[in-house]
Amino acid sequence: MDKHTILILEDNEDRIRRFERAVAVLNPHLRLKLWRDAPTMIMECVPYLPVTCLISLDHDLTPAPTATTDPGTGLEVAEFLSQQEPACPVIIHTSNNERRWSMHNELRFGKWEAEFVLPLGDQWIEKAWQHRARALINPAR
Repeated sequence: MDKHTILILEDNEDRIRRFERAVAVLNPHLRLKLWRDAPTMIMECVPYLPVTCLISLDHDLTPAPTATTDPGTGLEVAEFLSQQEPACPVIIHTSNNERRWSMHNELRFGKWEAEFVLPLGDQWIEKAWQHRARALINPAR
């Protein structure tokens, strides 16, 4: 089955728009499925895993203005994924240093390939994240 989807956990509207543009630049045929909270991603992501070429996770999530529930954290998603069969590489894109390593450890214990892209500077999605995503999606043969 062709892997053509990127799954992202992100709550920041500006970052979401930038991820949308970055994915389109990577490959206009890629699909993006995005969640703003961990519980919904956990409930909905499994059917996407067979067609997913990359997952990118933030940790610290802020509730949307109209939200009535806790958005959870990227660590919860990493813990959930660690119990699933590894499907693709994962980029951890959080500035939370302590939880970044917790997420990494959970994923690695579950045999997932996990890497960091630190959200540093104004263009980190367009530069560092996009570059790393391209390399993980299209590894050298």
